[in-house]
Amino acid sequence: MKEHSYNDMDKAAYRTAYLIAGFIRNTLSENEHDELDSWVNESDHNMKLFEDLTDEKNITANLEWMDKVQTEQAYQSMQDKGVFKVPPKKFYSKNIWLAAASVIIVLGVFYVYKYTNSKSGSVEDIVTADTTLLKPGGNRATLTLGDGKVIDLTYAKTGVIENASGTHVNKAADGELVYVSDGSVGNTATFHTLSTPAGGQYQVTLPDGTKVWLNAATTIKYPPAFGGNERKVIITGEAYFEVAKNERQPFRVLMADSTSVVVTGTHFNIKAYQNENEQQVTLLEGGVTVSNSNNVTKLEPGTQALIKNKVITKDKILISDEITGWKDGLFVFHDAPIESIMMQIERWYDAKIIYKANIKQLFNATILRKEPLDKVLKLLELNGYVHFKTENNTIYVLP
Repeated sequence: MKEHSYNDMDKAAYRTAYLIAGFIRNTLSENEHDELDSWVNESDHNMKLFEDLTDEKNITANLEWMDKVQTEQAYQSMQDKGVFKVPPKKFYSKNIWLAAASVIIVLGVFYVYKYTNSKSGSVEDIVTADTTLLKPGGNRATLTLGDGKVIDLTYAKTGVIENASGTHVNKAADGELVYVSDGSVGNTATFHTLSTPAGGQYQVTLPDGTKVWLNAATTIKYPPAFGGNERKVIITGEAYFEVAKNERQPFRVLMADSTSVVVTGTHFNIKAYQNENEQQVTLLEGGVTVSNSNNVTKLEPGTQALIKNKVITKDKILISDEITGWKDGLFVFHDAPIESIMMQIERWYDAKIIYKANIKQLFNATILRKEPLDKVLKLLELNGYVHFKTENNTIYVLP
């Protein structure tokens, strides 16, 4: 009979330990990467365990902990429990960090599987280093009224924000501003400005009933009451529009580069960040006309206008959720370059991005935007093509 007879739980623990250790050492095959990816996504418990065990600071903390328990009695106690079968001197060889990391992973995975599953399944007993993580964005915005008064909607109470001539401005709920017309002729000469910071999002219902979702680092300027022959708003950043239909009063969106989007009633997304060299207008429903001093382009549902250097080109979109997923609380990446992904992460987590590698591979993932940054980065790392390091508010992109 062999010295050890491993049960299924033991085998699962050691298999997972092998996969995570291989991930750290960058020795996994493509199939093993897929196997690890599946395991990580099985549960939040698995994700938390993976995050803790692959964090370099946590591994260092565990090594220091191992130094504190290197007495023969402590080692013998752990060995009797079957936690490891490696002579203790191999734990303390810190000159080969990856090998030590692998041992810590075997220890951590085996411990969690064998000794916490029967309780709460918590991984809190694993030694973890204190880290300050960038937080995901939330419902944050400021409203600048026509008289210049600035209201921080993040902290404003729900209820009436302003009673202006012709319109009542209400904070209907957290993350939602609503304009209600009282039927009288309001002041169409003044403008309100709704702005989200990096790491912010907000929703506004305009006086005509048009609904607008603002992504991070976005500003929309509009009158508190629409009058005249058109309804005009000005935008920088990214916003999704559901325009209330009114053929007698077309709805016009003006972008910073003077590109104009004209509709009577439709659903569309505009991405017009000033620090990006291309703007996008994507139509989901209805019809829009995109124009500037050089071009005029009409869009049908499922098409997109790309504006670069004043030139408008038209293209079809195959997967709309990649464009509008942010509105529904998702990062959606389909064959996306790392630069495009990190721009979204930069704005949503209010982070600074520094590239230390030229990553050519494309990425596919769907991730909740409410997830903490470390989880998002770990999921992106699972393909083995990219790694990340965070310090304060800076994310380093590594090979």
